[in-house]
Amino acid sequence: MTLLSLLHQVLADRACFLCGEESDLPLCPACSAQFRACDMAWAEHEVLAGSFLGFSAFWYEGTLRQAVLQMKVQGEFQLLGQLVEKLAERMPPLSPSDRPIFIPIPHFHQTDLDRRRDFPRAASHMLARKAGGEDGAGILLKIRRTALQTQLGDTDRLKNVAGAFVLGPEAEKQLQGRTIVIVDDVLTTGATIAAAEAAICGASPHQCLYLTLARSRATIPSGL
Repeated sequence: MTLLSLLHQVLADRACFLCGEESDLPLCPACSAQFRACDMAWAEHEVLAGSFLGFSAFWYEGTLRQAVLQMKVQGEFQLLGQLVEKLAERMPPLSPSDRPIFIPIPHFHQTDLDRRRDFPRAASHMLARKAGGEDGAGILLKIRRTALQTQLGDTDRLKNVAGAFVLGPEAEKQLQGRTIVIVDDVLTTGATIAAAEAAICGASPHQCLYLTLARSRATIPSGL
């Protein structure tokens, strides 16, 4: 590595990924302050895939959308920790007596490196500690490869992930009578949440919630 490239890396590490201003964090305070709060509490939401009880921290737009795309598409995984913290800051409280289990949406044949760079998995781990619950990584499994949801229309999204998730061994004993929180990054049609919930509800949990960093305005039913 040349001195010039080393200097560039050092400077880049102290700059905001979005605006380029000097920052000790991947996202500077000015950019993260532009995130627009979405839900205020756990609530029922009607989306294309059905009606689900859950919470999304921010609207998927502006600087938050840029940050998520930088992380997922450009591979800027330095953003992951800060985005997880943003979700943890806004997550509504859960009763400790519910003993919530946070279950991340899994990938098909995920490597160890993928897991360390995976938002749902990192978020589940942190949120479980914050809420006095359990990290449910490995409870829900993805059994087949699916196309990227972002490349599909609404109806095809539902078909794409239908039946793609199953519970792992001993999962039914773990989930029965418990509060389950399905964790993902962005809620759009609700297709992924619906497919995950279909697998989880077979274990007779007390309730099944979803929790996402962001929610697309495309989730709002037409006419509102």
